[in-house]
Amino acid sequence: MAKKRKRQEEKKEEREYKPPVFDRLEYVKTEVGVSKATIIAALFSIPMGIVAMFVFPVGGVAGGFLTGLGGMSLLWVLIPKVNIDVTQFKWTHWAGALSTYFLVFLTVWVVLCNPPFNDFASPEIREVRVSWDGGLTWDNVTASALGGGLEAVMKNSTRMIVRAQVTDNVGVDASTVTVARGSEAPQPMSTPGNQIFEFSFTDVSKFNTFTITATDINGNSHAGYSFTLA
Repeated sequence: MAKKRKRQEEKKEEREYKPPVFDRLEYVKTEVGVSKATIIAALFSIPMGIVAMFVFPVGGVAGGFLTGLGGMSLLWVLIPKVNIDVTQFKWTHWAGALSTYFLVFLTVWVVLCNPPFNDFASPEIREVRVSWDGGLTWDNVTASALGGGLEAVMKNSTRMIVRAQVTDNVGVDASTVTVARGSEAPQPMSTPGNQIFEFSFTDVSKFNTFTITATDINGNSHAGYSFTLA
């Protein structure tokens, strides 16, 4: 009986978990490597953000993001080239370094694409309305029921006032806000204030098309806001 108990105790000892030996030197070496990789990723994101700023006017938001993703892929090659041992890196280590790169890249890119460094944004033309009673009431310009663009419903009048709100991140050049009927020469719109611009037309008829355009103080132009009388 004693022999059986002794044999069971020996098997129990064999089944006991033995933790692996902790290599403190290897752990410190890996953590230092991860810290260096994160710093390099953050520093590398700065020139990539500058490159994305120059790409943005040509390639738009998609071009800027592709530039950032291209820089991220270069880090896989760059980090091992600067004497950092990545053999012990886990996926979490890479995720930390790459996420740091992308967050810093986005910050640099967005800051450089906006005032006071740059201005790539065009003016916004919105809240376009028309009045048929001299400005007492206003009708919104809405999407056509047939899906063919924007339209305003003509009422029993041939005199129409068109009004629009024009905004910009740095400021609108008021002298450039114009409205044109069909192929006629653009007419400058007057402003009563609060970023509102107006112009009065006479002898309008159905199917007349009107286009409002604007340019900001840095020369960025709106492609044009057009609607048709229905």
